[in-house]
Amino acid sequence: MTTDSQVSGMPVVPATYGPADAGVMSGKAGLLSWPEICGLLNKASTVGSFRGANAPLQKVIDIEHKYGNYAFRPADENNEHGIWISFDDPDFAGHKAGYARLKGLGGMAVYDLSYDDFRGLCTGAKFPILRSVQNVIE
Repeated sequence: MTTDSQVSGMPVVPATYGPADAGVMSGKAGLLSWPEICGLLNKASTVGSFRGANAPLQKVIDIEHKYGNYAFRPADENNEHGIWISFDDPDFAGHKAGYARLKGLGGMAVYDLSYDDFRGLCTGAKFPILRSVQNVIE
């Protein structure tokens, strides 16, 4: 985003580092929707292991709101099932919208909305990323 921009855009597409299985909803390898990320972050480990396919993701939050959030799962002893995902949650999307407002931009484009939680599966609220941006911009 630059101060010369009238409108800036923000993707709602969490991406993995390197090849990863396609998400059930996204259907694309290396891309996951917000409900898929949310589900992985909230997955409780019942096997007691923090490595491998059944391990939950470990979320790292950018408290300074400079670089973005990410989550990861270390690879297992066979160097498999590890994953690293960068994503914007509703809170971070709101901070990006705040930056656009602070810089006097005309608004923000949020794309691709099909990767937002349009069914409200994560928290019950539909389109949480879009709503977060809208609440700050308005």
